[in-house]
Amino acid sequence: MRNKNTDNKRYLVIAVAIVVALAIGFMLGRTGPSPKHKRIVPVKKIVTPTAEVKKPGLPKITKKFENPKVAIVIDDFGYNTSNLEKFLDIGQPLTLSILPNQHYSAKVAGAAHARGYQTILHLPLEPKDGSVSEEPGTIKSSMSDDKIISRLKEELDSVPHISGVSNHMGSKGTEESHLMSVIFGELKKRSIFFFDSLTSANSVCRDVAKSSGIRYARRDIFLDIPNDPATIEKRILETRRLAFRKGFAIAVGHDRHNTVAALERLMPAMADEGVKFVYISELEK
Repeated sequence: MRNKNTDNKRYLVIAVAIVVALAIGFMLGRTGPSPKHKRIVPVKKIVTPTAEVKKPGLPKITKKFENPKVAIVIDDFGYNTSNLEKFLDIGQPLTLSILPNQHYSAKVAGAAHARGYQTILHLPLEPKDGSVSEEPGTIKSSMSDDKIISRLKEELDSVPHISGVSNHMGSKGTEESHLMSVIFGELKKRSIFFFDSLTSANSVCRDVAKSSGIRYARRDIFLDIPNDPATIEKRILETRRLAFRKGFAIAVGHDRHNTVAALERLMPAMADEGVKFVYISELEK
């Protein structure tokens, strides 16, 4: 016959085991399975597509010539060097036209020459408008021949490494045959060409250059008069259009921030489509 106390103990142990099992099951139900058995659902990363940055394209034009030449002359260097490195860093031929006897004239000429750029003297000549502020050393038609030559020699010598001369102002001076003959006589002795900025529609420089036996070129387009970004971009594109139409074009800009910024942006695109940028000496005749 069984002992009643023994049976009671057995029932108590079983009851405790059941309670413990239920408690463990309850706890597992709340916490879930062990991490090593937990199923990991990958989260799909949402990627927002980045818009492709495109350079603005050049407008379509008729192209009669496949590789036209474009010469760009930058006037009025010598007052400072603020934009000099930006122009030189464009990496395309630019002809720098440097005023004589300015504080930075020789420095600009030396820096440009060291980087392989062409430089010319920007010679101050007499304007028609007497109210315009003239540069010291401006050559005038009222001067004697000796005075003209003396001043010209001084100004030629003030800018090293030059291969040519252009006119600064000179709407009156470039209309005076005798004055330009005297100047061109000295340029011929030095084998220097003349670039006509064409500040007067009545310039006699082409005919006088021919009779004097010196090489000559003349401007087609002014880029930055007036000096605003929209106008400058428009004029650069006009230069491009003219070059593809006749095979070459010559443009004149100035030592200005807006001008260098527009050239930095548009010259590489023009070169990519076939424009060959050259120094002004390659287009003189």
